[in-house]
Amino acid sequence: MSMSGEQRSRQACEPCRRKKSKCTAERPVCSFCQRLNVQCVYLPRERVKADGHESRVTKAKSSKDRFRTLESQVKDIYHILNSLSNRNDAATPEVSTARGEDSRQGPSTEITDMLPRVGGSGNSPCFAPSYLEPPVEVLGHFIEVYSTRIHFQPLPLFNLEGLRDRLATSPRFLLHSFLALSLNFDSHEFYRGKEQEAVQLYSRSAEDATMKLAVEGISKIEVIESLCLLAVKDLIGQNHARAWMTIGTASRLDTLRRLTRHYTSDVQTMDRSARCHWSVFILEKAFSPQMLDLSTSQDTPDYPLSAPLPPSLPTYRDENCPPDLHVSEDVNKDLGINAYHIKMVSIWGDLTRYLHVIRSGNVETPWLPESTHAKLSLRLYECEAELPQRHLLRSVCFSKRSIAEIMQQQEYWNPWLAMQILSHALPAILNHPFIHLVAMRGSRGVPQSRLFLQQTVDLALFNSGWVFQFVQFCENLHHEINDPLIGHAVAATATIPWLFQFARDPKVSKKAYDDLGRCERFLSRISSTWPHISRKLEILKHLQYVAKEKLQDVPGGSTMISFQPQMFWELLDPKVCQVPQGDPTSQGATSQASNVPDARMRVTTHFVHPLVDEQAEQPHPPDSAGNAMYSFPPSPEDLEQVCLDEIFAHFPRDEFYWMQS
Repeated sequence: MSMSGEQRSRQACEPCRRKKSKCTAERPVCSFCQRLNVQCVYLPRERVKADGHESRVTKAKSSKDRFRTLESQVKDIYHILNSLSNRNDAATPEVSTARGEDSRQGPSTEITDMLPRVGGSGNSPCFAPSYLEPPVEVLGHFIEVYSTRIHFQPLPLFNLEGLRDRLATSPRFLLHSFLALSLNFDSHEFYRGKEQEAVQLYSRSAEDATMKLAVEGISKIEVIESLCLLAVKDLIGQNHARAWMTIGTASRLDTLRRLTRHYTSDVQTMDRSARCHWSVFILEKAFSPQMLDLSTSQDTPDYPLSAPLPPSLPTYRDENCPPDLHVSEDVNKDLGINAYHIKMVSIWGDLTRYLHVIRSGNVETPWLPESTHAKLSLRLYECEAELPQRHLLRSVCFSKRSIAEIMQQQEYWNPWLAMQILSHALPAILNHPFIHLVAMRGSRGVPQSRLFLQQTVDLALFNSGWVFQFVQFCENLHHEINDPLIGHAVAATATIPWLFQFARDPKVSKKAYDDLGRCERFLSRISSTWPHISRKLEILKHLQYVAKEKLQDVPGGSTMISFQPQMFWELLDPKVCQVPQGDPTSQGATSQASNVPDARMRVTTHFVHPLVDEQAEQPHPPDSAGNAMYSFPPSPEDLEQVCLDEIFAHFPRDEFYWMQS
């Protein structure tokens, strides 16, 4: 009798009491709470009675309140059934420890404890607002989607090995942010046409929990990883300002994490920390280069672990590629392909910031050794010199690989492709004719060096050709690129062949025209995943329309073309908050964001081949350069004019005449 009375006198814990379930009353944690991994709390009996009295008063208020209470209880039953049949109901020691530490930092960390684990197979026929957690096989499907379409495009955020188990036992905000991003790339029968609703619910759940933890300074890796995923998701949704703020939050939180971290010798933990840091770094450099970034920090971790070099093709020898300079493999220590990819992304971010400064009207003399142009060029030389020979195109033979082999080893090929394309897009845009012949022309009374301009245009033409050669490689192999940074780099580089398509030399003109076609096909494919890329495609198509409709032949064999320079700037220096398409204020908004006048530029281009002695067959008057300069008489409204005669001594040789009106 005493044992029976003792059992009746034991009080139920709060989670069991709220769910009206029988509590086993073990102390300090009952078995029910231990199974659901929720916080087990026993309140004083007086508190329970008071709460019960208040609950009865609340239920008696109105039928509407009773309906809400019943609805809440139904949702609780769904969660209970899901948790009871969960095959992964036991949390890992790492997550349990993390939650224990979080609970000491603030009460907000408890928001993840009441959420159920990922369900087992067959737990629910389909997605519903009351049933957010996908079965294990659905999570496995999206792990595959992530590995093929998101991983290293552009972030090295996760180690794919063991990712499913980690997400299944991670805090719910990390799983929900992962699903919110992955559902933009593919779907599953589990969602049955409710993909958009699922993305919204997952996003709201992840954002509420993650931001609440972030503002409290809880700098755990899971929180920063979730912020990275949410930032990429916002970029897909064209919420650029929101993504920019999320990236900034992740950057500050990662800085706090590294300042307060404890030393560890565990390789997996160090690699996870490095992936987190460099993912934030890439987001800053690629999508918010105007902000204070992590490159200013002196305490940076090692680069993420890289995939091994793909096996060589011993039976293949490219006779068109001469042997490289003999450099011992011991000279350049191989840091892994991830390191060289991140270095190129870092330079790209600095280049984007440099273009933004030029657009704002801060013009420098680019050929001086202290100029930003010279410093960026030097960094490119250093990166190229440090790259081991084994990662060169001629060594890995990318174009000779099969698509099956590339897909199997894409953890190497994705960063390799990004590194190669950026390594050519960087010098191409840094030496862009539009930058040096328009934005930085001698507006301060400083004469322009014709030798320097010759070198810049030669470099722009050569490197832009290689960018589109890699695009052609991928098109031939049917290899899909989903990296939005590469989409932006290709679109910006496309403005170079747009200029060179006006060349008199048919080879130069046709090559440039073909490159523009490759670019349009590439941007059309990638814009299906990243809608903001469609804006870049629209600008390029408009430029082509201008080229076809506004092209004029003028005396002297030159070509006259009119276009708006702000269209070039939208491709070279996109704004953080893009103006919606079709907005009548978009033109004015773009003009206000730049000190470059919102005016049409009249361009006269004249290309000749210096190695072919055409002058002997078709002699020109001695003052042909002067005639070309004034072949289109300037109107009285012209503000300034620049003429650069006989700039290029090598193929191609150009004469640009820019006249602003």
